[in-house]
Amino acid sequence: MAKRRGNKVTSFSALPWEMLNSPAYIELPYSAAKALPYFIGKVKGKLDDPERFKTEFSFSYKEGNRYGFAPGTFSKVIQALVSHGLIDPIDKGGMRSDCKSFNKFSLSLRWKNYGKPEFEMLNWKCFTPRIRPKATSKKETYRFKKENEKAEKTVTASRNEAVGVFSS
Repeated sequence: MAKRRGNKVTSFSALPWEMLNSPAYIELPYSAAKALPYFIGKVKGKLDDPERFKTEFSFSYKEGNRYGFAPGTFSKVIQALVSHGLIDPIDKGGMRSDCKSFNKFSLSLRWKNYGKPEFEMLNWKCFTPRIRPKATSKKETYRFKKENEKAEKTVTASRNEAVGVFSS
């Protein structure tokens, strides 16, 4: 009989009983409940470690597609997990920065207050991302430097004439 390879579980993401029995988890759509272990598994460490909830992690749509979520479904998953208090948004990625950044999240404990008056509601669609400076091309930088050199030219005159800066 041949040996089977690749059957070992390499990582494990546990959902605590408190979370499984909470109204936040019970009211999650099926697709969001199915995706939650993937989000929790992104952060390594012990379940009771407070640093676990401060750790930022990225989760791209391409990675969501690899786990079987269509882009539209994955967008709804993110919205549901944020609105139920299971994850907190840190930064939005995507087209704003030439597709070179991913969405960044952190795990949250807001789900413990879900359905109570002290629950802090967040909405992923209304979340404002970090402001990033736009990259400039070399041509724009070169043109800008040339324009500055032209503007700095001065004309020398005799003592009676006024001296000014002329730009062309």
